[in-house]
Amino acid sequence: MPRPDFDYDALVKPVELRMMRSIWRIVREKQAAEDALQEALTVIWRKRDMVARHENPAALILRIAVTQALDSLRKSRRRLRREAPLFPDGPAADPADTGSEDAESRELRSEIMAAVGRLPKRQAEAVLLRIIEEQSYEKIALAMGCSESTARIHVMRGRAALARSLADYGPGSGRKSIMAGRGKAS
Repeated sequence: MPRPDFDYDALVKPVELRMMRSIWRIVREKQAAEDALQEALTVIWRKRDMVARHENPAALILRIAVTQALDSLRKSRRRLRREAPLFPDGPAADPADTGSEDAESRELRSEIMAAVGRLPKRQAEAVLLRIIEEQSYEKIALAMGCSESTARIHVMRGRAALARSLADYGPGSGRKSIMAGRGKAS
């Protein structure tokens, strides 16, 4: 069987913008997003033969981007815990910010991403591909190199773990289960 050649312009260039959007949705910090994109491109280059041979190279490339963004998020959380032990949940909110809805939204997002960061790697990848990238289970399975039913199980378990983790989010917020409204492994 002839080995397909890796063509950056044909395989990666068309999904670069989606890669950056996916990474940005996860890390929400300019420098971290740029670093994660560079790390993703490095991984893609190291695995270029596998990417070129993959049944759905765009899905694999997006999975690599999501994985690098997740790794970046985890690294930053570890660094924050190490450098600022007085602030275990991340940086404090800006006291000058009077938009309570914006602050609540940022806090909720921060809690969700922290909870995703605590998930096992495969579950986190599957959940992010399903929820953030809105990929079908078939595409998630292709990207993760597993069966569709395994992809569904990773998403289902990830969502359940997130629901448990976020069940008590916010004092008096009334948000008992953020993921409960999303249904089961839909």
